Amino acid sequence: MFDSQKIASTYDQIGLNFSATRQKLSPEVIPLLPKLESNASVLDLGCGNGVLLTALPKTVTYTGLDFSAVLIKEATGSDPVGKFILADILDQSIWDELGQFDFVAALAVFHHLPSPDDHIKLLRNIKQHLNSTGSCLISVWRLDQPKFDRFRTNSKHLSIPFHSGPSRDFYSFTADELANLAKQTGFSDIKSTVIGDNLYLNLS
Repeated sequence: MFDSQKIASTYDQIGLNFSATRQKLSPEVIPLLPKLESNASVLDLGCGNGVLLTALPKTVTYTGLDFSAVLIKEATGSDPVGKFILADILDQSIWDELGQFDFVAALAVFHHLPSPDDHIKLLRNIKQHLNSTGSCLISVWRLDQPKFDRFRTNSKHLSIPFHSGPSRDFYSFTADELANLAKQTGFSDIKSTVIGDNLYLNLS
């Protein structure tokens, strides 16, 4: 079974190369982002090198969390205006220090959490920290496809290398599974979008 510490260590190893492949937000994500007011507050979970900021209004108040020290350093260097915090997003003490947000992003994050209990815990925290009119965008890889079977360690978990480097551990979602977890945690407006190998959920 994988855990946060192992995944953080992996991203510290591959961080510089990983960051180099993510200098701009994927064009497919742009239409899924909400229209934010100039003074909106944004929480970016698993922010990596802060690439989401390249697609947001320059005046938003931005907080990014990531458990990779290497990626947080990359983020701070590329955008000194944003607030970047080295943290495990499953650490409740971090959430206890956060306020309310107009928009929460969790792009390519949930599939690195090993169990539905962790997924529910994170979704509940997101829900509790959204403003009444706030929204959330989640993305996960569509790892339930047959082409990923060679990386499968069991029915729900996979180990996939980053290029020729160390492997990263993943949880395999179905669209219905992720949407049902969102319903369980109080989200009522749920929209699923499939684009290529990615599944997106817009929640409010």
